[in-house]
Amino acid sequence: MGIAIDLTNTERRISTAEFALRMNISKKELYARINDGRIQSPKKDGRKNYWLNSYVLECIVKPDDDKISS
Repeated sequence: MGIAIDLTNTERRISTAEFALRMNISKKELYARINDGRIQSPKKDGRKNYWLNSYVLECIVKPDDDKISS
């Protein structure tokens, strides 16, 4: 029997690669959207960039908003 995990209620850090994958865009396009101001800049933990899962879900649900901020 399989186990299903609901990622919509789990607050965790999302990497650049996972964010781009979940948005179905390249990392280059993700950074272009950051530079345009359509997506907020990532938070940093040392050298690693990340976004919170809640913000990524907001971007996925409302991809056409001019500027998504949390």
